[in-house]
Amino acid sequence: MTRGKPCFKLKRRAGALLGFGLALLLFLAVLAPPAQAAAGAGTESLLQEIAEQVERHYLFAPEGGVELRSLEELPRLWQDPHSAYLDREQFRLFTQSLERSLTGIGVYLEKDSSFAVTVVSAVPGSPAARAGIREGDVIVAVDGRLVLDFPLEKVVALLRGEEGSGVKLLVRRGAQLREFSLVRERIKLPAVEYSLLPGEMALLRLYNFGAGAAREVSSSLEALQREGVRGVILDLRANQGGYVEEALAVAALFTEGPLLQVREKDTGWQVVRRERAQAVSLPLVVLLGRGTASGAEILAAALKDNGAALLVGANSFGKGTMQTLIPLSNGAYLKLTTTEFASPRLNRIEGVGVEPHFLVPEPRQQEERARSLLQSVLAQELGSGESYLARYLRLQEGEPALLPPAAYPLRRLLGLTGRPILAQGEPGIYSFTWEGRDYLLDLKQGLLYRAEAPPGEAAFPVVLQGGTTYVPRSFLAEGLGLPFLPH
Repeated sequence: MTRGKPCFKLKRRAGALLGFGLALLLFLAVLAPPAQAAAGAGTESLLQEIAEQVERHYLFAPEGGVELRSLEELPRLWQDPHSAYLDREQFRLFTQSLERSLTGIGVYLEKDSSFAVTVVSAVPGSPAARAGIREGDVIVAVDGRLVLDFPLEKVVALLRGEEGSGVKLLVRRGAQLREFSLVRERIKLPAVEYSLLPGEMALLRLYNFGAGAAREVSSSLEALQREGVRGVILDLRANQGGYVEEALAVAALFTEGPLLQVREKDTGWQVVRRERAQAVSLPLVVLLGRGTASGAEILAAALKDNGAALLVGANSFGKGTMQTLIPLSNGAYLKLTTTEFASPRLNRIEGVGVEPHFLVPEPRQQEERARSLLQSVLAQELGSGESYLARYLRLQEGEPALLPPAAYPLRRLLGLTGRPILAQGEPGIYSFTWEGRDYLLDLKQGLLYRAEAPPGEAAFPVVLQGGTTYVPRSFLAEGLGLPFLPH
């Protein structure tokens, strides 16, 4: 993708391995180093250099300009948890961590909105996973050193060490503090693996978007089709990102059209497209979770908004910004948030995540629901324009003989997808939420519409029969953006 500013024309990475885990970055670009780098640059000139770069590139730069008197003031400047100043050692560890293997305890980390270093998930089979460290744990101390106010990269440096060396963690889980004694190991991170399931289905796990990931996914799909597989469950629950080009290439295996939208500082939203790489006609169900982040959210949102898959699980992490690495004259780097991205339908991802069609919070039930859904899809040929979810509803509910063939039970739809419908103060008025948007059902008028809809947005007619409210297929497609198959 070619963009206006030089820093966006270089190779980007969506997500980055930080020694022992992942620091949920997206679109990591590296600017060319200064023409005359001066390792001994004076403090005053360095602070001025940093201020200029922040004013020029930082997505959340203060309108009144930047004034710095010391490097210690930088944390007060950041308006997001992903920007940071990296000294030479932190940058060295950062670049080392871009490999698909690492020495550490095996956790995926992020800095949440409270700026606490939090575990997103643990690598299966890693020291952290075996010890019981899990999603949501907050790293309080490393080897007795409090790290609550430390930059993520500094925590990374403390956790790295020689293979076989020990490290002690103090972790906050809810209101409790827990201690863990771990031994660092060399951990190899897989990219793609798959297994065959009963019923001509397969489970394809995509762990990251490392170099060649799209090629591996393509080869795996070809192998699965040779095995007679007719439907695939794509598991992105532990995928924290990788190279954005690979994420877009995987999306292009399944869909065409817009893949995401991006906006830079002082610009509007721009659509990003990519030519379809190959036609994959297998029905697809995607598993999402809290550990799905960055480039994996690009893939999930592209598949969802283009109707290429059904999504099952929990809301993804919500990492919807791009960081750029900017070299400084003293050999250090600024990691600045420079761009935000959103789904093709312009659903915001930063701080929100990608919302699956089927909300299933319990991880052990997510794969079971995905299998059940895919089995239902494969059990019967889909009609022209029929959606995966519409067919699932028909199989679950039965088809009322007196209704149009494109009418679907609203309450059943919401119940199957894990969403409540709530009565409002006025009789006959109900509400529910989908992708953060509130919808109102008015039974007296026989209409369904979006609350605070923009002018000109039409309402959808509904039919009340036998105590059940039925909605038209047009609402599933236009209102909820559910995936429909081509003719």
